[in-house]
Amino acid sequence: MIGSAQRLIKTWKKAAKHLEVNGVLDGKDAKNGHYVRVVTIKGYPPMLLTGYLDTLDRMVTEEGATLRKTIRYAKSNAKWGWSLKNKLKRLERSIETAQEAGDPERKAESAARDTILALRDAAYRDERTLVDIHTFLTLSAPKKHQLDAATKKLQAWFDDMTGELDLLEREQVEAMKQTSPVNDSYTKPGSFFAKQHYGRVTTDTVAAKTYPFTRGSFSDNEGLYFGRRTEDGGFCFIDICNPDDPRAQNMTVFGKTGQGKSFFMKALVVSLVEEGIHVFVFDLDGEWRDLCDYVGGVYVDHTAGTGRYYEPLTIMPALPELDADCAEYNRSRFQKAIDAGIRTISLLAKGLNEVQTFEAGEAIKRVFSAAGIDPGREESWASPYTGPRPTIHLVFEDIQREAKQNPDAKSLLDKIKIYFIGIYNGLFAEEEPLTFRQAKLVVYKVGSGQMKDSDLNDERAQQAQLKMSMAIDAVNANIQYLKFQGASFSAVLVDEGQRQTQNPELRREIFSWYTSIRKWNGMMILGSNTPMIMLDTAEGVGMWENTNTRVYFYMEHSAVRELARHSDIPFEVQQRISENEDTNRYVLEYNKKYDELIMQVPEHEARLYKTRGLKQAG
Repeated sequence: MIGSAQRLIKTWKKAAKHLEVNGVLDGKDAKNGHYVRVVTIKGYPPMLLTGYLDTLDRMVTEEGATLRKTIRYAKSNAKWGWSLKNKLKRLERSIETAQEAGDPERKAESAARDTILALRDAAYRDERTLVDIHTFLTLSAPKKHQLDAATKKLQAWFDDMTGELDLLEREQVEAMKQTSPVNDSYTKPGSFFAKQHYGRVTTDTVAAKTYPFTRGSFSDNEGLYFGRRTEDGGFCFIDICNPDDPRAQNMTVFGKTGQGKSFFMKALVVSLVEEGIHVFVFDLDGEWRDLCDYVGGVYVDHTAGTGRYYEPLTIMPALPELDADCAEYNRSRFQKAIDAGIRTISLLAKGLNEVQTFEAGEAIKRVFSAAGIDPGREESWASPYTGPRPTIHLVFEDIQREAKQNPDAKSLLDKIKIYFIGIYNGLFAEEEPLTFRQAKLVVYKVGSGQMKDSDLNDERAQQAQLKMSMAIDAVNANIQYLKFQGASFSAVLVDEGQRQTQNPELRREIFSWYTSIRKWNGMMILGSNTPMIMLDTAEGVGMWENTNTRVYFYMEHSAVRELARHSDIPFEVQQRISENEDTNRYVLEYNKKYDELIMQVPEHEARLYKTRGLKQAG
């Protein structure tokens, strides 16, 4: 019986597969018994003459088939504005650079530039309306070989004319819904289909001639440059920094080291800066200096060797209570200073048990009390204090005194003394004042040189985690200050998240920050070589669910399997991720829609983005 079943399965696998049309199997129209197939025009020839669809008719008829054309128009939401002006400048710079270098002009870049110019002209001439246009070709033939011959003839014609057809092999059902004579234009199409086959922007005067004309394409009318579609070279722009859009949340970038993840994030940061977003970056490997200088940013070097640091026990100044978020922030400032002190001690000690956490907390409380700070009186939280200003050095001295009579304090002292009276006593040599940075890009260098994941437990990695922990509160204060000043948006980027989340205290802070930053008109961009830094913990799952924009570079098969096990990412997307090794291609997920892109930027920018791990820029 098992043998019979296996033979049946083999026979079924070898059989030709057709989709059901009008309720009948084998891909046949129920009314006339003809085979049916729908294709769409994916790449239009650069030159098209009126009536070219009639030429396609004749070609199909010669093979014994018939052709029905379905052209769908929809009002485009593309608008000319400040964002598109920036994109136009970027494209013109790129084309100019290529011409100066003697390179042939990139067709897709020229096409996109021409489209933006058309949008500008349409905006200045109110009589022109912009539309999205889709063209479907439905072929029908009494014999399957006639259908195949007609399809191949159309493909060859478009290839010769520098165009392209999409056979929609996996999307025939959706395509037939779109081309049905009774199709309801308000019927919601399948999300994967809609994302892969969005229309082309053109004007009503061109569309009225009944032939589509394309000069570039857009996935959104404004937003950040995310790269170019590998399918058709179209430019992808998405607005993920709109504080009024509930979908515009945080972003994660996953990918194995060396697959282009850092290159992508640097290009994204440039787009953020060009959009007027304030960006804060934690630089773990010292590779952001050139880019920071290029955009006129501020570079803050807090690596262990400099001895500079932000005082973790600083109670941040109060904000004007413009709304409930500001009031809540003001009430939490004292507790946040205690939390920062505990987090710092935990990082120095490489983890604390319960009694050591208690001793650290008691020492911090005594130092605050000695300064004259009363937890119940907010007016006592601001300097000048009646006693010594609280510092991490005073906390160590308190623990050192307590250790003479308390064995629990002694066990804590033994863990941290190397950083105050031992070999690493220069770690906190120079306190840096907490100043508000109004630059468009602020980079905090917290690590000194590229580390591998195998180095996670070494001293350099732990000191990088420590310096990042101390800078977190400074960045948080900056973001809140910027909101108070009226800045529309801020962004924080943390690369190599798998390193920075090793310590439980720091991981808890990053995850908490990730979910709360939205109230301050901020977003986080978290990069990691594996999604498991999120999916392994309950708090991480909360981060995952609070993320609508995800980028997937090639990852190890084990990481893709875990991704599939913990999320609802489609199988074809998983497969594409696994196939993209050493291609620098990536899958973009945006609100459950997917695209495959590649980040291409002008060469003078690309030189700033390259890292030692990158195989091929762009």
